[in-house]
Amino acid sequence: MGGELTQLNADRLELRETFGSVLTLRRLGGNATTFYRVSNGGWDRVERAGDVKIGTKACVETLMAGQTLLALRVFLGGDCGPVA
Repeated sequence: MGGELTQLNADRLELRETFGSVLTLRRLGGNATTFYRVSNGGWDRVERAGDVKIGTKACVETLMAGQTLLALRVFLGGDCGPVA
């Protein structure tokens, strides 16, 4: 799922998709939801989620557990899908 981060808390994050839908995704406990940022042609882990800025574009790898979307990995700085 891709879009812009509109909220980031210890237990959840919100993502506004391109067409305006807002998704709430639950974060896994104990820093199990990981954040990555492009650096030197690769993905570096962001050590502190508190360093992530609201308004950043993100692509989130998710898992559906019943009716709940769980954020597994969050790739910062771009949209999901192929790059032209």
